[in-house]
Amino acid sequence: MYNYEDDEDVEKTTAEWSEKLTGKSFTFEDGDNIEVIQVKRREKGPWVTFHIKQGPGIPRKLVLGLDEFLKSYGHLFVK
Repeated sequence: MYNYEDDEDVEKTTAEWSEKLTGKSFTFEDGDNIEVIQVKRREKGPWVTFHIKQGPGIPRKLVLGLDEFLKSYGHLFVK
């Protein structure tokens, strides 16, 4: 896991990830959807806010640290 506390360029890192991920979405075969809303700098590095929509319901808003988001969903957004 990356240690953002030791990174003097964490603002640049956050901005780069924000540019790569914000507004991106992925739709699964069954119609479920995940959409990245924002990447924001917090006390322990970048955090990703995203919506997951399953079926006809209201999307759920979730927030994960960048590392955890990339482990879980990175393969859908980063090529």
